[in-house]
Amino acid sequence: RLLAVGPPYTVFLAFRRAMRVEHTASRGLWWELQSEAAVSKQSAASSSRRPCEPLLIENWEGIFRFAPPAELCALRAACREWRGRLDDPEGDGLWEAAYRAEWRGQGGAVWHVEEPANLWRLRFLMRWWAHGRWGTRQPTVCTLMGKKAHTGTVTCVALGEFTLDSGEGAAVSSSDDGAIFLWRFARVGGGNNTLAGSPHAVAMQHHRQCQGGDIRCPQRAKQFYGHAGPVWCLHFSPEQGQLLSGGYDGTIKSWSLQDERCVATLRGHEQWVTALQSMQGGRRVISGGSDGVIKLWDLDSLECSLSVGPPNDNPRHSTSCMALLEQQGVLLSAHAGMPHLLRRDLETMRPRDCCLGHSDDIYAIHADPSYSLLVSGSKDRTVRVWDTRLPAGKCVGVLRAHTGAVLDLKLQGNRIVSASMDKTVRMWDIREQGAPVATLEGHSAEVHCVDFRDRMVLSGSRDTSLKAWTVI
Repeated sequence: RLLAVGPPYTVFLAFRRAMRVEHTASRGLWWELQSEAAVSKQSAASSSRRPCEPLLIENWEGIFRFAPPAELCALRAACREWRGRLDDPEGDGLWEAAYRAEWRGQGGAVWHVEEPANLWRLRFLMRWWAHGRWGTRQPTVCTLMGKKAHTGTVTCVALGEFTLDSGEGAAVSSSDDGAIFLWRFARVGGGNNTLAGSPHAVAMQHHRQCQGGDIRCPQRAKQFYGHAGPVWCLHFSPEQGQLLSGGYDGTIKSWSLQDERCVATLRGHEQWVTALQSMQGGRRVISGGSDGVIKLWDLDSLECSLSVGPPNDNPRHSTSCMALLEQQGVLLSAHAGMPHLLRRDLETMRPRDCCLGHSDDIYAIHADPSYSLLVSGSKDRTVRVWDTRLPAGKCVGVLRAHTGAVLDLKLQGNRIVSASMDKTVRMWDIREQGAPVATLEGHSAEVHCVDFRDRMVLSGSRDTSLKAWTVI
């Protein structure tokens, strides 16, 4: 029956690769296919071969489910019949299972129009295409600075989801000038694309910036003002319609994305608010301050339900950053003057153990909620990867390439993007703990913040510029 759907050699290779069959175990099938191929060459292709009934769709799905997600694309390209089976809308559940197995159900990209019948196949193939080409080409970049951008150091950036149908997306940025901007991304259309006449693209940094029509140019759509000083941290969740900010004035503000106004202000920190994390679907917020205090807030009642003092009751241990693993009931925090991470119980916020490895202050930590991995960046110029399933959070990898302190970083799956005082942004693959996949150079001062999606990297620097890098 396998021979009825394609050339014997092609079928055998694709089948053996997908099923992970050992060479010794498949030797008998190999000689059978070789004999069949020899008979087919000696006689007419259609008349000499005995007709065979194709497998039912249920049988094909049973076979394809043995294939790892990475092999589905190879099976789809093996022959026309297999491609037809895999592209059948009735088999879209197979692509959904592959997508969730590969990316643990991450949203990735969404649709704004009516969803097609084979949504999961399109979603998997588009993201797999981007996943396999991540960092393999010279990036193009769009730089935003000047009157229509921030006038101070860009302190935070956060990317939202991008749509599959139009390639549009959203991002937010904040600065020590007290402003928060919402940016919209749209694909530049037309044949002769130029950003010179765009009021939103002030500077052209790279000669490849306008080639190919694939550069995404951010346009400032909305602005939010209300903090009495610099904005140090953000939490952006466009799916929940939530934008939170913490600033130098010691307040946490919740903003309406539609009305561009502050809808709630949380007061309780005596000094700067330096870190924010959201939990329970956006109903609760955890904040950390420069005095080392960590607070838990209820956004329904706008009250602080729990407050924990600084480590060792020393206010010099200011909270530098936090990462949340809600499913494991763990909050990780880093503090000034402490070269290790504190693992806190999410209910009591009390430390229960620590993660040792760095030799200097930790400036950034980030966790992918779909995985058990955590990454941290330090003044010691290294990026460390931690497995939170192991006792005391064992370090399972160290990435070295930066020549300055690592100020920010983000983790998604096995990809990491880090920003540093050496004025560069580096792209990493956890599976290859040698040199970075790519290095993005263009900022003229230290890079304070970074975020990324499949094909987009967004970075902000002390040079007041915001750069959108298209890396695929």
